[in-house]
Amino acid sequence: MSPSALSPELLRRNLPLLCAALALVVTPHTADLPLDIPGFVWLACGWRLAMLYDKAPALARVSLFLLTLAGAGLVYLHFHKFYGREGGTALFLVGLGLKLLEMRSLRDLYLVVYLALFVAVTEYLFSQSIPIAAYTLGVVTLLMSCLIGLNGGESLSLVHRLRLGAKMVAQAIPVMVVLFLFLPRIAGPLWKLPEDEPSGKTGLSDSMEPGEISRLGLSRETAFHVDFEATLPPPQERYWRGPVFWQFDGRRWTAGYDTPLPARQPPQLSGTTYRYALTLEPHRRRWVFPLETAESFPAELTRVEDGFLLAVEPIRERRRYVLSSRPAARFNALSESERRRALQIPGIPDERVRELVNGWLLENPSAEALAQRALRHFREEPFVYSLRPPAIAGDPVAGFLFDTRRGFCEHYSGAFVYLMRVAGVPARVVTGYQGGHWNPVGHFLEVAQADAHAWAEIWLDGDGWTRIDPTAAVAPERIEREMEFAAGADGAVVFASPVAEALGERLSSLHGLMREAGLMWDAVDHAWVQWVLAYGPENQGRFLDRLGIVDWNRLVYSLTGLLSALALVSFALLWPRNRGAADPALRIYRRITAKLEHMGLTRGPAEGMADFAARVARTRPELAESFGRFTELFLAIRYGGSEPAAALERLKALGREIPSGQRGSHQHRGLGDLDARTQGISGAAAEAPHHQCPQTSGNHSHRQ
Repeated sequence: MSPSALSPELLRRNLPLLCAALALVVTPHTADLPLDIPGFVWLACGWRLAMLYDKAPALARVSLFLLTLAGAGLVYLHFHKFYGREGGTALFLVGLGLKLLEMRSLRDLYLVVYLALFVAVTEYLFSQSIPIAAYTLGVVTLLMSCLIGLNGGESLSLVHRLRLGAKMVAQAIPVMVVLFLFLPRIAGPLWKLPEDEPSGKTGLSDSMEPGEISRLGLSRETAFHVDFEATLPPPQERYWRGPVFWQFDGRRWTAGYDTPLPARQPPQLSGTTYRYALTLEPHRRRWVFPLETAESFPAELTRVEDGFLLAVEPIRERRRYVLSSRPAARFNALSESERRRALQIPGIPDERVRELVNGWLLENPSAEALAQRALRHFREEPFVYSLRPPAIAGDPVAGFLFDTRRGFCEHYSGAFVYLMRVAGVPARVVTGYQGGHWNPVGHFLEVAQADAHAWAEIWLDGDGWTRIDPTAAVAPERIEREMEFAAGADGAVVFASPVAEALGERLSSLHGLMREAGLMWDAVDHAWVQWVLAYGPENQGRFLDRLGIVDWNRLVYSLTGLLSALALVSFALLWPRNRGAADPALRIYRRITAKLEHMGLTRGPAEGMADFAARVARTRPELAESFGRFTELFLAIRYGGSEPAAALERLKALGREIPSGQRGSHQHRGLGDLDARTQGISGAAAEAPHHQCPQTSGNHSHRQ
């Protein structure tokens, strides 16, 4: 389409709706970007509307150039780059505002709408929730209404444009669903921008030190969902295994190796088998968290020597894995190098730690007895399970054991492993998640970042690595029941059970209703994640298998058939019907124009009704008054918004005043046809009340 100047009438009819749509397009980004980035677009919309109503001057090219530099500087000031998720999105938002200010042609107006559609999609880089999906559909409806107004919707009111835009979006939804279900899915995102890493809390780290896990203690951000096939394990068996740490430098625990080695042979497993599907949120690591020790897992995962699972690539999108696990495992015999690593301590232990351990050794030197004695020490001494432990000066382990005695799970597990090593018992730290909250509505387990946990394993001859959780000695509620906890005024953990409260309260209670609503929403959100966001190649393969589609040919045939059926249904439901016959005023007008056709006066296909009346008056002066009054009343009824019975009767009477006659002479007929062709070249819509093209019929009348 060749660019054309923007007329004031076109802008007055379409710009307010467009600016409203643009303001709404960028609003969700207020949660993801600095406020001044969406604010740039809001200010551009306000300025453009002020220009429309002559409240602000148009910006010169120099001003637009300076604004462009200011917008680019704003993006660089916040992100120091123009690419990536945040930087690239911010640049698009600034460009949208600038394009709105500098548009001078109809082509620019279309470009603003298309750019706004792209900006609407960028919100999915930050969130793919149900509210965002519904919000985006609403914004797209507004933008489609803008396009309708730009494409010949002059006679449509705002309500009609919005209604038509909503209808078009509704027509597209079934096609979108079919394409989503059947078009081949690809593994991984469609694109990957440099340094495109999500921000915020993403879960466990590849090291552990005081405060590393407690920072997640109050985060309700979801780590993963679990759908169990049948049996649900009790809370005390819900240990989700992650990285294992061997090396201690006095403050920080690390794995002690760069790349974990694959397991030489699977462990010996025992106990109840739990089968489940784990839907893992993106966390930028390769770790997959099975229920303690995995018995079966997809071929794309690898079991390492430390017992946890690794994916091939860092997990940057939601992934769903079907696994089975058993709670008890016996690993390979401890090698000499592993024994040295499991007994490593930095430097010389604090004298108080050495005296404490020596006393335990005198009581009973066996590894199992030492572990139980350490747990009794945590249980009997005034230790506090706290999310905000005080800072420790000097030796972190000794300071925690004898001075502060306040800590989170990383303090207790790290101190326990250290004590075992000082006593000569091989031990290591295991991190992952423990527990989870059962949703009785959706029948799934939700594990949040607040469930991040650390525990210990000691080597017992004859039994192998054995789990010991020292946190259970201080806060057994954390392990044995399905609990939610918060920090008290002093940082100490306070436990509560929201699920039990929600199910036990009467539904008439506002608190109970809110809990029930929360559970229902979590269930809906879980279904959205499982069937929409996690719908990758594996899920699509299972879905197609259920439908009996096993090869590409059948998939193509099925997709073509479904799209054809949708097209036929759309045509049947939305095929335009001739509604003119239902308009009594229009029926009267058509009868009179049919009468005039017998006189050689035919209205051109693009000739306005007022223009046709003027031509009739010039061509047949004897009809000027009667047909003129008839046309004037018809336009008043047709476009005045009302059809009173008295007005229709008056219209019929005026129509009867127009005399019937035989077809006019050849001269009149030729002039009428010529005039119709002349007037019909650039008229308005066939039923528009006004026509703006220049009059050229005067010379015809003069020549006649």
